[in-house]
Amino acid sequence: MSKFIFKQFLGFILLLALQVFILNKICLWGMITPMVYIVFIFSLPFNTPKWLVVLLGFLCGLSVDIFFGMLGYHALATLVIAFLRAGIIRLIPLRVEREEHLLPIFYDMKFGWYFQYAFCLILIHQFVYYFADALSFHNFGKLMLVVSANTLCSLLCIFLIQILVHRPSKRY
Repeated sequence: MSKFIFKQFLGFILLLALQVFILNKICLWGMITPMVYIVFIFSLPFNTPKWLVVLLGFLCGLSVDIFFGMLGYHALATLVIAFLRAGIIRLIPLRVEREEHLLPIFYDMKFGWYFQYAFCLILIHQFVYYFADALSFHNFGKLMLVVSANTLCSLLCIFLIQILVHRPSKRY
């Protein structure tokens, strides 16, 4: 168990470093910045208690806000997806039987399920983040364009991370 916790902590530190030192410097067409640090929340085991997921979501977002000098936008957005994560897992029909050793990652849950799961959470995260930044629906069309573009870019980057880093869970 301690080996798993260490791997999760190391993964969080690496994702945070990737987000802060590399991906934050990318701004495609003046509006697209991939946000991949949220894959940490996505990849937590199914049986993680909801209070722990919410706490880790808040701490994850707060860590990013501290590095960016933000006012809590990342903390708010990751807190919301951490809270909604369990409900979204229940809403998306499983194609495989969920076993205790499986994780909500690409290799264990297959493409269709993971795509729906990641897309929903990323879309919610991006909407909350950019709405909190704008604090208005004045330019709703532009807001939705930015949310859509960032969702697609983040989804692509998260799929690449899943393919490069994760392997199927070992049975027991």
